[in-house]
Amino acid sequence: MLQRVRQRLAAFGEHSVAIRRALEAAKSALAVLADPTNMGRALQLEEGVVVRARALPQDRPLWIIGDVRGDALALATALAFIDEADGESEAAFIAFLGDWTGGFCGDAACVAMVLERLTAHPGRTLLLRGDREWALNDAVAALLESTVAASGLHSMSVAAHLKSLRNDLVHTVAQIAEKLPVAVVLADGTVLAHGALPRASRLRSVKDLQSLQHADAALRDFVLGRLHLRENFVNAAQREGGVICGVQDFRAALRTLSQLFDAPLDRMIRGQDAAPEGYRWFRAYGEGAVLTLTTMADTLVASAGGGRRRTCVGRLKGGRIRVARIELPDDIAILGDQLFPRNIQTQAKVAPMATLSHESDALEELDALSAIQFENEPTMPRQIEIPPMVNVPAEPSLPIQQPVSTTIEKFSLAETDLVECVEPHASLRNDPAAAAMHFQRGIALLRARSWAGARDAFRIAGVVENLRDAAAMNEAVACLWLGTAGHQEALSRLRELRQRDSKNAAVHFNMAIAFLGGEKNPSEAMRSLRAAVDAAPDMADAWWALGLAAAMRSDSTTAASAFARAASAGCPLPIPGSMQGLIPVRELAPALDALRSLARHRPSADAPAVSLG
Repeated sequence: MLQRVRQRLAAFGEHSVAIRRALEAAKSALAVLADPTNMGRALQLEEGVVVRARALPQDRPLWIIGDVRGDALALATALAFIDEADGESEAAFIAFLGDWTGGFCGDAACVAMVLERLTAHPGRTLLLRGDREWALNDAVAALLESTVAASGLHSMSVAAHLKSLRNDLVHTVAQIAEKLPVAVVLADGTVLAHGALPRASRLRSVKDLQSLQHADAALRDFVLGRLHLRENFVNAAQREGGVICGVQDFRAALRTLSQLFDAPLDRMIRGQDAAPEGYRWFRAYGEGAVLTLTTMADTLVASAGGGRRRTCVGRLKGGRIRVARIELPDDIAILGDQLFPRNIQTQAKVAPMATLSHESDALEELDALSAIQFENEPTMPRQIEIPPMVNVPAEPSLPIQQPVSTTIEKFSLAETDLVECVEPHASLRNDPAAAAMHFQRGIALLRARSWAGARDAFRIAGVVENLRDAAAMNEAVACLWLGTAGHQEALSRLRELRQRDSKNAAVHFNMAIAFLGGEKNPSEAMRSLRAAVDAAPDMADAWWALGLAAAMRSDSTTAASAFARAASAGCPLPIPGSMQGLIPVRELAPALDALRSLARHRPSADAPAVSLG
């Protein structure tokens, strides 16, 4: 794998070579796209601006690459990872969601890598229109009246003698962008696009698919739209590129598109909104409905937490969406910054690649790439072997630290807190016995503290009506141990249960655990705990948790009273004795762990909720 990364970056380390290769690839791509049926032929891609792929790979995944924005190291790593992980003699199936460039030093290298992939394997490659490529067209940029074009390929800093070549490249990529679809509807009901779905108001006048191909405002939403409800100030007042008008508007647009395509469309994979984590599920739009994918691995600003994004690629196979996250060690990230600076100030401080006497030796440092994380798929508990590489002794010219490890021999599909299994197993609705087996498997995994496997088992079992509530309760318990993202999933399941039974003390108690352990929100936890003790006045664990939440709010009176009630009800947990009931920081973490172990689960569909222990 890493040999491929080295080869790609060595080929593009000299900027003049990268621009010339990108221009040559762009001209070849124009020739390929002259016949619209060339791209995605193996997927039976139809002709148009919003198109349908009538086939998906059999027994192989469709890989999805999100925003790259000139991060050549991230793109080279993603492509090498896909080629190695796919493990087939033929090329992998890949969809690029747009925004290859961002006005950085690596833009030409990214354009070359994307378009060379298209020209080499057009039948297995999908390119979608991103706003940064589309806005290279002067007419489009003027229409949008935005600053998108100012952060694209034409602002890539190059030497004076290369500006004419860069301008030719800009012109050619702009022509390519005009030929690309703005959205692809896959055969399994997944919509791929760079931006968002069109607003429902834009679709009211669209009568059929032919009309949709000419509905300019709706087509622009596929490229420019945003979704994040917490960031609805982004372009919200502008005519173009605004946030879709809420969850109901999104669902209405999805229903309308389903009618136009005469097929159920139920989820979307997109780019546009760069997630600090590298990917993000927009759960406000529905469980598993919208995945935002970011492939770049740039340095985050302090307000976003600092550090780097992890390079992320999507994997769609058998109706399941999974996310692979590739972590770049610091020394390799530094090398990437030196080879392809992401701002002009940094670029001015870095010697041109022509001054390096041993380019390939310097790139040998990429052997430190490690810590590949792939979310777990319970039905594929196998390991993929990557052949060992021959290591060439390196004498790097760049002042970076010698890597600790120089090879990667394998990566495993290990359980992590990043599992995103979103496809319901509808076939089990008619097979209660099979669903019950998944439920019992989940109980065994829960007791073995195999949280991700247990969560997946209960999610499968929950499609059967008589197991729904018990499976949802147990799934929430497993999620409580899966980090911040897991707490959000737990709250989602518990809110559904609360709507069906508002007097269920175990549901309120588990919600309080999620609020305390994940959200660090003692106020919301206290509301849930008061509901729990109102429904079950003798619930000792709930009184103890109420005391803990009150102590976190520095409410010593309520804390002391709640701990006293817990003791009188026979709570086995020790009552904090310091600071008159207030919990010092050194005691808080073990207290929260102890509380999490008290979460209620249901051993069977008919059994009452009991402590996990």
